[in-house]
Amino acid sequence: MSMGKHGIRGPIAALRVISILTLIVAAVLWAPTAAPGQAPAGRADAPVGTLTVAVATFGNERWLPHLYVGAEDVVLKPLWENLLSRDGKGNLIPMLAEKWQVSDGGRTWKFNLRKGVRFHNGTEVTAEDVRFTFASIAKEGSANSMAPEFRTIKSMEVEGPYTITVRFDKPFVTLGNRVTQGLFASVAYIQSKKHIEAGEDGAERQPIGTGPWKFVEHVRGDRVVYEAVPNHWRATPHFKRLVFLKVPEPATRMAMLRAGSVDVIEVSGEYVDELKKVGMRTLIMPNTAAIWVILGGQWPTKPTYDPKVPWAQPDAERAKKVRLALNLAVDKKAIIERVLGGVGTAVGTVNYYPTDPWISDALLKPIPYDPARAKALLTEAGYPNGFELTMNLTAWPGRGFLPDVGEAVATYWEKIGLRVKRRPVDRAVFSADFRARSYAGVALAYAGPIIAPEPWELFARIAQTKSAVHLLVEHPKLDAFIERLGAEPSVAERTRIMREEMGPWLYEYMPAVSIGATHSIAGVGPKVGEWPLIPGHMGVHNWEYVNRAAR
Repeated sequence: MSMGKHGIRGPIAALRVISILTLIVAAVLWAPTAAPGQAPAGRADAPVGTLTVAVATFGNERWLPHLYVGAEDVVLKPLWENLLSRDGKGNLIPMLAEKWQVSDGGRTWKFNLRKGVRFHNGTEVTAEDVRFTFASIAKEGSANSMAPEFRTIKSMEVEGPYTITVRFDKPFVTLGNRVTQGLFASVAYIQSKKHIEAGEDGAERQPIGTGPWKFVEHVRGDRVVYEAVPNHWRATPHFKRLVFLKVPEPATRMAMLRAGSVDVIEVSGEYVDELKKVGMRTLIMPNTAAIWVILGGQWPTKPTYDPKVPWAQPDAERAKKVRLALNLAVDKKAIIERVLGGVGTAVGTVNYYPTDPWISDALLKPIPYDPARAKALLTEAGYPNGFELTMNLTAWPGRGFLPDVGEAVATYWEKIGLRVKRRPVDRAVFSADFRARSYAGVALAYAGPIIAPEPWELFARIAQTKSAVHLLVEHPKLDAFIERLGAEPSVAERTRIMREEMGPWLYEYMPAVSIGATHSIAGVGPKVGEWPLIPGHMGVHNWEYVNRAAR
């Protein structure tokens, strides 16, 4: 795929303007077994060979629906399937559910399952498995990022082995985006009720799913191995084995690709030219993540709130000056150019993209680079000699470049007098902190993935007072926006709210240091042939459709 310096979203832009109105009309939706443009399930040739993939991190490395958070998508998705998926235009299409019906303004969702689909142990998928999965996600103590939303389920009615009706008190017009295979971190994968109830420890050691790949081996912190499922109902993989290796260092991943010891690697934009020089291909998934620097501690109603954190202190005016200073101290365009290799666009509003229909010139404009003003604001806020803070350097699944972004921001902050301690920390370790809200006074670079077409849908998971995890801010104003948008059936009205109300509030409140939108990039070796990807899906995926290169 070729693109300009900053790229365009292409089909991604279309994704965000696709009307979700069809989801709240009492209509039955149908689609063929294989998604348009993807390979049919049956093939004459059997799977052969091994596809080896090097990624920065596996995430939590957990296998039960209430234990994985969502970012583990890259390594979990080969094993499992969702009720729905998405086609190349961003439309929801059937997967395990062959049809579905939405009624009562989005309060009622009825799913009819595909008959004859089996888990890897041979048992058939039924509506009871769906009910069990949703209940597991929602249960108290669940680490799943979708837990708060699934707790809004009022009832689930199983109407025979293949039909389930899910009811909500309030409209949930975008439930389809939570149960789709076609978006990153939509981890409502349907699990086997019988398998897990037979023993969670056993299910963790030997997980089963319905996907085109079955579990073979997991060595924590090292590798995950899958094997192709012969004659899979949807798509039999071209490769017999799929091996994920955890390789945190990007330079090491590059060396492994060049040596031929791996076939696919995650890379950032700074390595694109190097890949081209050595004759390696790149796959670019444009504008699939929004980068910002989290300023931990903005959870004033929680027991772990620390009023001494400069950017989250009770004095709102002083806290705002600190956040503005932290923004003014950072040259966002330089980070895009030098750290990300020019792959992306600086954007002033957190989790907004340059081609969104709700973007405006004012919301797009980055906070300027002005270190002198930043120093003056710190003095006005009561910190003439700066202050100490910790910058976590953490790679996330599909976003191995984040430690480099964090290092660059830390260096900029030191130039205005802050004393920044670097702390390399694995994502699996940090996950306990962002669930418990126990990182007050800590900053870290983060890249919010497109987990749904509209930005508030990500905020509902990571920036709401009732969210299972915290990766931005908690504020009653943002809570209210999320509640309004989640119940609003009109796409036009949601667009207006995001452009005229929520976006300006985010820009003015400045809860984080917004860097901008960037792309997912993979380097691929000579063994890899055609690889159809889903527009808008962050990170490498669709492993079952990766072709072997012609010889």
